Amino acid sequence: MSLIKLKSKTEPKYYSKSYEPKQRETLDGTADSKTQTTFNSSSSLQIGNGVTITGSIKADNEVTIQGTLEGDVDCHCLIVSKSGNIKGKIKTETMIIEGKSDGEITVNDLLQIKSTGSVSGKVIYGKIQVEDGGKLIGEINYPDKEHKQEEFKDWKAL
Repeated sequence: MSLIKLKSKTEPKYYSKSYEPKQRETLDGTADSKTQTTFNSSSSLQIGNGVTITGSIKADNEVTIQGTLEGDVDCHCLIVSKSGNIKGKIKTETMIIEGKSDGEITVNDLLQIKSTGSVSGKVIYGKIQVEDGGKLIGEINYPDKEHKQEEFKDWKAL
């Protein structure tokens, strides 16, 4: 006769949730009432706070930087949070900056600089929004498609 009663063992069940964002949130956690493109979260990249990356990033969707990035970025949407810092060449459709950015920046659509954001370097943009307190320092250009702008060439001293 056995004194131990064995219970039947059951395997855990694993579920896979599908991600469906209902409304896009801003970086401060409030809901954004503006209509924006919804990105596939499985192909977005997030660089966390305290992480430093040196190198180039090429992504089809959204890149969020909360840490430090030294290198080039080519993506559809770039978000630099308050703790984020980026230095390098940036090419994107839209860019939201709450942290710091330094380098050559090409934004084809909207460049949005929040009140805590700081941008320095050579900036080419389609549309721009700068909140009160946001900083924009450097060479700033708007590409006018009707009038082709001449290239500036450095003058040599005689």
